[in-house]
Amino acid sequence: AAAWRYFGRPPETLSWGEAATLAVLPNAPSSLHPGKGREALLEKRNRLLRRLRDRGYLDEAACELACDEPLPEAPLPLPQFASHLVDRYAVSCRGQIVRTPIDLSLQRRVEAVVDNWNAELSRRGIEDLSAIILDVMTGEPLAYVGNAAPSRERPGASVDIARAPRSTGSILKPLLYCALLQDGQILPKTLLPDVPVNINGFSPQNFDLQFYGAVPADRALARSLNVPAVHMLRRYGVPLFYDLLKRCGLTTLYRSASDYGLSLILGGAEGTLYDITSAYAGLSRAYQERDASAPLNDPEALWYTFQTLREVNRPDEIDARLVRSIRPVAWKTGTSYGFRDAWAVGVTPRYAVGVWAGNARGQGVPDLTGARAAGPVLFDLFNLLPDAGWFEAPSPDEGVLQEVCPQSGHLKGLYCEEGVWMELPRKASSSEPCPYHKMLDGERRFLLPPSMEWFYRQHHPEYKPYVAKAGDRDVPMEFIYPEAGSTLYLPRQLDGAVRGAVFNLAHRDPSTTVWWHLDQDYVGETRFIHQLTLAPPPGKHTLTVVDAAGHSLSLGFTIGNPQL
Repeated sequence: AAAWRYFGRPPETLSWGEAATLAVLPNAPSSLHPGKGREALLEKRNRLLRRLRDRGYLDEAACELACDEPLPEAPLPLPQFASHLVDRYAVSCRGQIVRTPIDLSLQRRVEAVVDNWNAELSRRGIEDLSAIILDVMTGEPLAYVGNAAPSRERPGASVDIARAPRSTGSILKPLLYCALLQDGQILPKTLLPDVPVNINGFSPQNFDLQFYGAVPADRALARSLNVPAVHMLRRYGVPLFYDLLKRCGLTTLYRSASDYGLSLILGGAEGTLYDITSAYAGLSRAYQERDASAPLNDPEALWYTFQTLREVNRPDEIDARLVRSIRPVAWKTGTSYGFRDAWAVGVTPRYAVGVWAGNARGQGVPDLTGARAAGPVLFDLFNLLPDAGWFEAPSPDEGVLQEVCPQSGHLKGLYCEEGVWMELPRKASSSEPCPYHKMLDGERRFLLPPSMEWFYRQHHPEYKPYVAKAGDRDVPMEFIYPEAGSTLYLPRQLDGAVRGAVFNLAHRDPSTTVWWHLDQDYVGETRFIHQLTLAPPPGKHTLTVVDAAGHSLSLGFTIGNPQL
């Protein structure tokens, strides 16, 4: 302690003069120290050095150099590595000797990196930064920074953010993707809907505010699209996912599954950096140990999850597959609503690294996103670690070989022209066959549902739409909003007037005319853009649309009492 207090170094690095100084201090600590009685202290130190010379421990030259060394000045602050973790142990383990798994050398380097980034981010209004590094196989922390630069005075500096519940943003999406793969409900590239959806007032949006119609599941995860994630959670089930998160180690789900609802996958849940990083570490550990007792344990499902997360665009926009010197990392970012929390968590066969950036007090910052604030810190921390390589691919006997439709990502169906053989999770054989390839006019056609097609065509000019004919069994239109059975609440304006709701319809042939009927009463017609604003009275209603070819489609919905 004295070596650090007076010289700022561990005792094994002290010189003869420094060691002799500390050796004579305990004899008269109140009257003899570097700030008081310096001449007496210097004489006492040099007398000890000459005795060491006389006994043969020092030669004459070494003794003279040691005696010429100056005394230390004012005492230095004692080092406080992993201060938040130490404080936690001090409270929970009072009176006990605790040996932590922290690697002190790594801890020092991690703190230096995190403090440097904290200084940079604080200029952008992002005051707090937390990071942890876990050993995958033991689950123990090798480095722990509850909050960067705790000595820098600011509100929240003392908060151990690594253990503080924060909105999870998109950071839980890989767990849902892996769970669906394991259960055979999706395949790695199954097309997922990416169309507007409103579920009892919950209307998720993608970060770029666009819709893509249909997106392969792996690409939806790599790009962190919100709408496909909601469709995945709807398919898997909120209660099942809620239970899965608890079994994966999330300890902060204080509310019920129904209370979180579908927002559970978009940041409606609370999580800590420590728990979430531990969950990612658990995926790596379960894969390498082939732990059948783990919540997520199918080798193929885990492998495809890691492969997908490896494709996430890095902050430096470098494709890791093209540069051999860049280490592969399975990683994911997350940004909470209001730009209050920025997450980045990554995993390799040996290490799991988690980073959180934001403000401990909770205020949002427009520039605060996982990719921009937390992602660069994550990769700087991985650069401190030894190269852990990449996960070995599963053996053929750990999955099932299935033929997959390359366009839809489903199992090859009856009318798919060709298939691609893939090693898939064990339950993939019970997955749904391709629902989009159909036989129309004697020709095999790839045909998406109208609402998916409407948005998909805007991003895929190669897609060939099918123009329905009179008498076709396939109805060429689909309601985008609202969903069948929905309850809508129309807001009341300050003047008492009730604002209407916009009803949206997708038609394969936008140029056709569509006639709209509300409860059998004609209310209007549309062409090209099939939208109509209606303000029905409270109660149950049926909306029916008829196109020029005679195809009809009906939708049942309920209007609640008007709201201010």
